[in-house]
Amino acid sequence: MKKHSWRISLHGGHSSAYCDHADDPLDTLVSAAVEAGFHTYGITEHAPRFRNEDLYAEELELGWTVETLLSQFEAYAAELDRLVQTHAHHLHLLKGFEAEVIPAESYKEKMLHLKNTLNFDYMVGSVHYVHEISIDYTQAHFEDALDRCGGLEKLAQAYYEHVQIMVEDLKPDIVGHFDLIRKLAGPAAELESPDVLRAAENALETIRETGCIVDVNTSPLRKGAPYPYPSPVFMKMIRHKNIPLSFGDDSHAAAHVGAGLPEARKYLLDHGIRLITNLVRVGGRIEKECIPLL
Repeated sequence: MKKHSWRISLHGGHSSAYCDHADDPLDTLVSAAVEAGFHTYGITEHAPRFRNEDLYAEELELGWTVETLLSQFEAYAAELDRLVQTHAHHLHLLKGFEAEVIPAESYKEKMLHLKNTLNFDYMVGSVHYVHEISIDYTQAHFEDALDRCGGLEKLAQAYYEHVQIMVEDLKPDIVGHFDLIRKLAGPAAELESPDVLRAAENALETIRETGCIVDVNTSPLRKGAPYPYPSPVFMKMIRHKNIPLSFGDDSHAAAHVGAGLPEARKYLLDHGIRLITNLVRVGGRIEKECIPLL
C-alpha cells in the first residue's frame, strides 16, 4: 500500500499480552501498521489501575491483580523500546500510553510518574470514568453512571467536566475520543443540549489553551457509526478554535489497524480541515508537525 504522509495513528496498538480485551500480540499490530503503509504509528496501551476495586471482571477471572497490571505495563514499555529500534528504518513508531483517569487514586501523580520513569514519548489523556464508574465498559456500568448522575444529560455534562479537569491536570499530548460518552448512549438528543454543549465547549477551550491535539478516533466507523469521534457538532467548534487534530485507529486487533482512516480523512475534508498534526521524535524529544490531507 502506498505510504501517504497523512496515514498516521497516534492512539492505538492495544495488544493481547497487556490488555485483556485485545486480540493480537503487539508485534503483530506493529507489523500490520508496516503492511498498511503507515507513516507514523503511535502505540498507546492503557496505563495500569492501582486499586483492586477498579479491576474489570474479566481481569479478576484471569487472576490479575493491580501488581499484575503494573508488571505488564513495565513489560509493555520494554517491548515497545525493542520494537521502536527494530522498525526504525521503515516506520516512525512512537512509544505512548493512554492514561486511566480515576481521580480517587491520585491518578495525576501516578500517570506523570509512569510517563517520566518509563521514558514514554507522549501520553493520550482519555476519560473512561465519571464519578469512578466506567461509562464505556458495559451497559450495566453505564446504567449505574446514569443513576448516579440523574439521567443522560447530567451524565454527559459531568463527562465533559471530567475531560476539562483531566486536561488541566495531565496536559496530555493527545485528548482521546473526545465524545466517548456517545458510545453507549446512542444518538440521544440530550447529548447536544445547551448545558452539555456548554460543558463540552469549556473542555475544548481548555484543550486549545493547553495546546493538546484532539484524536479523530476511527473506532466508531468499524462499528457501523456514520462518523468518528468527535461528532460534527464538535468538529465545528474545533475548527472555529483552530485546535489541532490527528488520527487514531484505537486498534485492539491487527484487523483494526488503519480501519476507517480514509473515511476519517474525507470526514475532515468535508469539514473544511486540510491539515492534521503529527508527533515526531527529534533529538530525543517530541515535536509537532503539520501534514496536509490533500
